[in-house]
Order: sequence, then C-alpha cells, then structure tokens
Amino acid sequence: MSLIIAETFTKSLAHLTAAEQAAAKQTAFDFQINPAAPGFNFETLERPKDPNFRSLRVSQDLRIIAHQLSGSTMLCYVDHHDKAYHWAERRRIEVHPSTGAAQIVEVVEKEVVKTIVRAQEPLLFAQHEPDYLLALGVPTEWLDAVRQVDQAGLEKLIGRLPEEAMERLMELAVGNPVPRPVRPSAVTPLTHPDAQRRFRLLDDQQQLRQALDYPWEKWIVFLHPSQRQIIEKSFKGPGSVTGSAGTGKSVVGIHRAAGLARLYPNSRVLLTTFSRTLAVRLAQNLDLLLGADAPERGRIVVEHLHKIARDLWVDHESMQLNIISGKPLMSLVDEANATVGNGAFSSAFLRAEWENIVDSQGIRTWEEYQNASRMHRGKSLGTRQKLAAWRVFEVVHSRIQDGGFQTWDGVCYDVSKVLQGLEKQPFDHIVADESQDFGPPELVLLRALAPAGDNDLFLCGDAGQRIYKSRFSWLGSGIDIRGRSSRLKLNYRTTEPIRRFADELLPGALAGAGGEQECRDSVSLLNGPAPEVHSYSSAIDESRGLGEWIGALVDEGFKPNEIAIFARTEASVTERALVGLKDLGFGAHKLSDDEPPSGDDVFIGTMHRAKGLEFRAVAVVAAGDTALPMRSVLDNLEDRGDKEDFLEQERHLLYVACSRARERLLVSCTGEPTVFLSPARRV
Repeated sequence: MSLIIAETFTKSLAHLTAAEQAAAKQTAFDFQINPAAPGFNFETLERPKDPNFRSLRVSQDLRIIAHQLSGSTMLCYVDHHDKAYHWAERRRIEVHPSTGAAQIVEVVEKEVVKTIVRAQEPLLFAQHEPDYLLALGVPTEWLDAVRQVDQAGLEKLIGRLPEEAMERLMELAVGNPVPRPVRPSAVTPLTHPDAQRRFRLLDDQQQLRQALDYPWEKWIVFLHPSQRQIIEKSFKGPGSVTGSAGTGKSVVGIHRAAGLARLYPNSRVLLTTFSRTLAVRLAQNLDLLLGADAPERGRIVVEHLHKIARDLWVDHESMQLNIISGKPLMSLVDEANATVGNGAFSSAFLRAEWENIVDSQGIRTWEEYQNASRMHRGKSLGTRQKLAAWRVFEVVHSRIQDGGFQTWDGVCYDVSKVLQGLEKQPFDHIVADESQDFGPPELVLLRALAPAGDNDLFLCGDAGQRIYKSRFSWLGSGIDIRGRSSRLKLNYRTTEPIRRFADELLPGALAGAGGEQECRDSVSLLNGPAPEVHSYSSAIDESRGLGEWIGALVDEGFKPNEIAIFARTEASVTERALVGLKDLGFGAHKLSDDEPPSGDDVFIGTMHRAKGLEFRAVAVVAAGDTALPMRSVLDNLEDRGDKEDFLEQERHLLYVACSRARERLLVSCTGEPTVFLSPARRV
C-alpha cells in the first residue's frame, strides 16, 4: 500500500497540543506498518461528499481523516471527532478536468457562496470565459462564484480555492497576463506539478517522520513548482533567484545546496550568507532537510562569509587577524583629515568616500584611486581634488598597517588573490543566501572560492532588503548571471494584507545587482486582518497602546515568543517596548547577532536584528518622521549620492521589519508617521 500525505494534514497537525500531535504521529507510523490492524477502526463516514473518505481512530476523541483508493491511502486531516468529520463532510478529492492535477475541493452550498462573492465593486473576472478560468485550475463548482467576485470577495476566497487557481487569479486581478497553462504529458494526477505542492508520496517511515516532525516547516516536504524548477535547473555558470520577502529564496538555496551535494558525490559545497545568525539558521534547516548524519550533509559547509575569509587569511598568514571597523576605523579617517586634509573636504564626505570607494574597491595606491569608478557618488572630483583626498586615505592605510589591523573588505580582497594562485579552490559549488548584502569584496571572494564551471555559483537575494551596501554591479565583481536569473512571486510567510502593506513601502521595481529590474509583483495566498497604523501624542501613550495590542493578541491565543517588537534604534525599542511589556507582566528577550531567537519572552530588537527572522505578530514602534529616516544621520550627509543611498537603506529597513510579520502587524509612532508610508497609510 502506498501512503500519501496531504499538506492539509501537516497544517492541521500543527494546531494540536504536543500530546495530541505525538499520538497522531504514532498512529500514522503504526498505520504505515500495518494498515489492517483492528485498533484503527478504519471506517466510512456517514455523510461524506467523497465516498472514499475514511475515519482513522487516534484516541477516544481524536480522528485522522484519510482518503482510500485501490493501492493507496492519503492522510488528509486530523482533529477532534466532530471537527474532523465536519472538515470531511465539506470536501472532495478529485482530478481537475482541465489541468489533470489532483485537488482537494471544498464543496459549499450556493447560499454560502453568495455571501462570499457579494460584489459591491466592479467584477474582476466576468470578461473571462468559463473555459479559460477552468484551465487556470478553478474547480467546476466554483466557476460561477469566481466570475461574480470583486476585489474584497477575491480575498475571501483565499484558503478556499486550490493554491494554483488562487495564485493565477490574483495575478489576473493585478493586471498581469496569465497564459493558459499547458497540461503536462506523462504525469499522473498526484505527480502533476500543481499537485506536488500539496501531496507527497512517502516511500518509507523516515520520510513520514520527517514530514510529521516539522509540520510548520512545510518547505521540507511540499515545494511550489517554480521553486522545484529552480532547484533542479542546471546552469552553465552562475545563476540566481530573486523575490520579495517571504517568497522562499532561502528554501530554494537550502534545497539547491542539498541537490548539488547529491548530484556531485565527490564535491564540496558551501552554503553561505551575510551574518552569523543567518548561517546558524541555514545549518539547522539543512540538518532538518538532510539529517545531521547524512553523507551529503557532511560535504556541505554552512558558514557566514566573513568567517570563511577569516579562517583562510589566518591559515595563509599564520598569525592572528585583528579587524578594525565601525567607529574606530572612521576615527582614523577623521584624524587623518585633521592632520593632512587642509580643509579640502569634510570628514563626513571622506568617511563615505572611504567606505564606498576606497575600501570597497580594495584601492591601495594613488593610481588605483585616480582611475576608480565613482558611480552613484553625487559629487564629481577632478584630479587635484582626488589627489587631496588620497593624501588623507594614504595616511589611513599607513595607520591601519602600523597598528597591525585589517578591514573586512581588505581581508576579502587579500584572500581572493591567494585563492587565485592555488591549483584547487576550497569548494566546487557555492550557494549564497541574502546576497544583496554582499559588496564587491565579498563577491570577488565568492568568485575565487570555487572554479568557474557548471552550477558553480548560485545567489539568492532581494534588492528590497539591501540594508548594508550601496548599489553596485555583480558583473563588475566578475559574476555574470545574465540569462540565468529566476524570480519567485508567491509569498508563503505573510498574509496578503501585510504583504501588500510592506510592498507599498518600496517602488514598484528596483534595480537588481545582476542588472535586472526586480518587480514587487508577489502575491500571498494567506488572508488575515489589515495592518494597523497608530500615532500617539507621547512615548508613554505609545507604550501603553503597544501593551494593549499585545495583550489582545495573547488573549486571542498568541504566545509571547511569537511576537516581536522592532524600532530603528536600541534606545527607541527599549523605551517603547519595556514599558508596554512591564504593564503586562511579560519579559523581553533582546535579539542579537550571536544567537538565533530562543526563549519564552517577547522578542525585541532594532530593525537590523529583524533580518532573516519571522514571527506571527510584529510591532514596529517609534516609526515617526524624525526617526525614519534618522534625521541625525541624514542631515550630516553632504554628498547627494550618500543621501540617496541612505534614504534607500532606511526605506528598506522598514520594509524588512514589516515583512517579518506572518499574521499581525502594528506600526506606531508619536507625532507624524514616517514619510515612507503612503499618504493613505499616514492618516
């Protein structure tokens, strides 16, 4: 007997208590071994819309709904007796007449449908022929409803229609053309690409255990067809995937690293990213996907790129690495300017020039600086001006060297030169997540870590989440992805109202580092309440409002550790969050770069700490017009290019913070809200 697991089963399993989950899992394991055992009470239902549904006894009150056909059984749903039976009485599993994919179809009475599609605005799909909507995967009994739906009614259909139909309808609703899908040949209803996003044939108990042990991590078992296509695609050189927050870029990266390790049995694969915390999370997820002891897992190194650079530098130099960065490094620029600058430039301008041009491009000599590209810098410099600036930078280089220091950019360039002289590079294939936050030095290092060849580099990123580096070209760093870039468009993390709110913070299209335009054209198939925006007269009032919002969430069933509070600065998040949480009697756990989130308290941190995380509910506080963008920084920037870069990064920071929310989002401030919110949201 073949055992199939449906995505609806893992989703319903996640809503049970820990004890109930354990009992349901054990029943599933036992049933897979011996489905004929009498204790399961495997029996038909009284009023099913689908006669193949069966009830499988877990305990006195807990039931698994299964679907049985000749030679196969599908686990579809699990819940308490009455709820489980009610779910089964309103659904049917069928093969779609047009696409050929197996679907779980909700069967709803016409009176119920009328309340869903009651239209008050222009109809979205009335002009489309039923045959075309059927080809998009809309179930036959929902065709009339879809042709009568408006925008509000469309969002009410989320979770009711099969995912592929809902995804295509939402594309149509925003004006994107959706070609009639071509029915693939030589596939069964369950191996159809549309069906594989919700059904999985399990060959053994290990696969079943993996599917049930991590019900929230559905990406381990169920993949969108577009994700699977990118994961399995072979590239003649570097490739990339882009997508808005929550579209599963990291999922693609993890699966692709695992796939490369399987495809090339003798290879060494590097899965890397920008920060230590994200690298830890990638390693944990890779362990879930492959198993910590799997041979393929042993050939995949998961580490953040600066750690790789540090280790290689220390091995080559046989000495300790002392990094100078941040304020100490900028102080050297200030001191050098005071010594030899002769008032030609302000220290603020020279600090930005050092970060964006000199150190970022690995410039060590006057000739290199004289010929360097200063693209995106607002102020042009003649030869005499460049020479005056170089006198300052020459002193900075000298003091760094005399102090026995290195900058991270310098380390990346030094290690890259060493690697280029080796006969064999450390890795055969590299997958880099959050690649939008790598600058030229890191990309040059990535290129040097693996030899050029098929599937050598694969970069995952989103220009809308670039919060550390200014815009630049990957091609200029030796990485050419032209013609080998893919984009993900389905958001798995956030509800559609939150997705739309976050995307409205950014322009409709952003320039990607690969030379392509990255459009904010994703859709979400999750629904929920609209984000809330509140303005208060004082910080105390804002803290109290935050406390009331969190209290209401907890009353609704949210756990404190499913909630996060972010602000632009440490001072703001402490001032707003701690007062609001103290009134509720909740503790606060500060997020850090050194460890992934853990604990039972509400998480708090700066917007930079939000990177790579997700929570059921997120509050972004102190989001006023003087905090976002930070006026104290913006007002001290002189170069037009610096101002543009800073405003872009501040806007991206707010986008990153808001897009961490899965179900609920609050943005609050004192006084006027940030200018990054649309005028309609600032009211």
